[in-house]
Amino acid sequence: MIDFNINESQKMILESLDNAFSDKVDFRKLNQKAENLNEYRYGYEDVSKLGYLGMLTDEKFGGFGLDFFDFCLFMEKWGYYLCNGPIINNLISGIFNLQNIDKQNSSKLIEKLSSSKKIITSSISNQFESKKFINFQMKDNDFILSGKIVNLEFFNDSTDTIIVGKNNSKIKLFIIPNNLLIPRNEKISLIGDKVVELVFNDYEVEKKHIIDFDVSEQILEQIFNLSLLAQCSESIGLSQKIFDKTIEYISNREAFGKKIGGFQSLQHKCSEIFISINETRELIRNTSKNIDTKEFSKKVSMTKIKCDTELDKLSWLSHQLHGAIGFTWDYGLHLLTKKILINKSLGGDLEFHSKRLYPDDN
Repeated sequence: MIDFNINESQKMILESLDNAFSDKVDFRKLNQKAENLNEYRYGYEDVSKLGYLGMLTDEKFGGFGLDFFDFCLFMEKWGYYLCNGPIINNLISGIFNLQNIDKQNSSKLIEKLSSSKKIITSSISNQFESKKFINFQMKDNDFILSGKIVNLEFFNDSTDTIIVGKNNSKIKLFIIPNNLLIPRNEKISLIGDKVVELVFNDYEVEKKHIIDFDVSEQILEQIFNLSLLAQCSESIGLSQKIFDKTIEYISNREAFGKKIGGFQSLQHKCSEIFISINETRELIRNTSKNIDTKEFSKKVSMTKIKCDTELDKLSWLSHQLHGAIGFTWDYGLHLLTKKILINKSLGGDLEFHSKRLYPDDN
């Protein structure tokens, strides 16, 4: 058994997140948000006030200098409380990425991202998965961009957007202020988040208005892997919340004159859920501790497959254990399940990750 003991500093982080979020989960308001009746959200502003936007920022830039494993622990709590906001985009596509590409020349931008003076949303993961990059050309001191970005989340909550541009074999990351972009085809996700499209029809923008970096396909793959692993951590937090609600329910619900939690058949089902959640959590945490290993991409794909094949199944099992109340509007179990299904739909399906695991078979 892998030892995943959490140190005292990590316990303090998790306790502070419990204190920050425990009284904010209002399923009635979250349901209204899902039906596009309000803009109820929490999470991003709260962690900004606590300074956690700088958790991955180098200490010399005023950050905490924590590692990626710490961030995955953070994301478990983020999911547990159904928080909302561009946290993965800002910290992985933004801060963590920029520190690896060009830490010195990006220092001011990193500091702004760490203090929420700038907020970034990103299309890097979606573009890496689909291989649909924005074509770019140079004309004098301008960039000319052509192509489309679909399903871009948190555009309205951010100040800038990162996209991937490609010209023959040359790859660039462009950070473009959102006030220079016109979103189209706004849609509402299953839990009420807005996603948009960005269409670039020979879009001309002066170089001085955007930030660009030369990158490699390996850097894009690493951003994709880290973002995917953070989503898996979020999903395990969601699953833990579902399990805790299930245990609470069967411990209090009575039938035939006794608590239904005493029925052996239900205990067996809960044991299955408990074991599966903890197996998946251990795999996620182990992978998050080995981000610099040669086999990291394959380990991420193994983790993604495990999450996708286990966690939504456990959610539906929990619905069954709740009976009819699990499907009611106020109870909120469906929102947690929907978020797990959203995460399952992102970052590639079973076929995509099977090809990463066994490239020689394709």
